[in-house]
Amino acid sequence: MEQIILLGSGGHAGSVMDSIMQLKQYKIAGFIERETAEKTADTGLPIIGTDNDLKAIYDAGIRNAFVTVGYLGKGNVRERIYDRLKQIGYRIPSIIDPSAILADKVLIEEGAYVGKRAVINANSHIGKMSIINTGVIVEHDNEIGDFSHIAVGSVLCGNVKIGERTLIGANATVIQGIKVGSNVIVGAGTTVRHEIESGQTYYGK
Repeated sequence: MEQIILLGSGGHAGSVMDSIMQLKQYKIAGFIERETAEKTADTGLPIIGTDNDLKAIYDAGIRNAFVTVGYLGKGNVRERIYDRLKQIGYRIPSIIDPSAILADKVLIEEGAYVGKRAVINANSHIGKMSIINTGVIVEHDNEIGDFSHIAVGSVLCGNVKIGERTLIGANATVIQGIKVGSNVIVGAGTTVRHEIESGQTYYGK
């Protein structure tokens, strides 16, 4: 079983770690954090280094990595980590929890995470490094941009387009055929009934 390192040991890391353990495709070597910390992460696994150690860890033979830093409305942080990993040469797999339901014609790009009991329907495309969190419904013919986060319990109806680095908050709903731009934050519980241009923060009912 190949080893994998996880970058970031916060709350989102625990969800990803559980999915990886259930999939039984990788053995988690430990976590990487931004600052030196000689301790065990809250997840129970060791912190084995910092960002400065990534090249040495790769050279030592661990070639798989996954970014477990949560989104927090800042997809650009996840993008910077992704770019550094790719420059070193790491393979960044997609992680799909065994309880998720995916149609046959779904494209999941590298580094994406699909959480527990998420549903992704036919002809949908999930961009690289995206987070499709617990209980999300992504209906048919959706496009989710790179580095975006669809938070827990959200519903994207059919033929929705989401740009890059966009956050759709928990339990939000995007009505069919709507386009949401890049670098957008949609508040929790919001129903989106019209197009949202890039760079906007939108809260509604």
